[in-house]
Amino acid sequence: MTMAGAVVGLVLAPQANAHRGHDAMSVVTLAPDGKVTVSHRFEAHDLEPALAEIAPNAQTSLDDPDAIAELETYLLAHFHLRADGVEVPLSVSSVEIGVRDVRVDYAGTIKQRPKAVAVQSTILRDIYPRQVNQVAVRRGQFVQTLRFSGDEVKTVALP
Repeated sequence: MTMAGAVVGLVLAPQANAHRGHDAMSVVTLAPDGKVTVSHRFEAHDLEPALAEIAPNAQTSLDDPDAIAELETYLLAHFHLRADGVEVPLSVSSVEIGVRDVRVDYAGTIKQRPKAVAVQSTILRDIYPRQVNQVAVRRGQFVQTLRFSGDEVKTVALP
């Protein structure tokens, strides 16, 4: 091996081994009319291998409708939103599967303007122990981002 080859190998080695870890981003949007949207966003290369555990009776593929149906159910079981102490029922509103990204959106309604919301996100923590989930809570111009690395519940006081 030449000296130049050794230097290139040393420079590229850390990049080849670097994987930024597993993470997911969710955005909770509270509209003035009481409508709530929750949008979960994942990188496809993180999510697809997890389908083996999320949907063991389906194909481990984002192209399999049975796997996506199980994913939708899984996300509902691992993400909880409460407004002033009352669970906000959510239902699937859309699923977008791209080459690199996956987005699953849920919708719900809150009857009154809440003073606070409590969030719990354990999405993929049972599959990837080092999973980190970020949740941005938005109402109007107000945005607060939460970081979850366990099964904690975090409360956001709303303006």
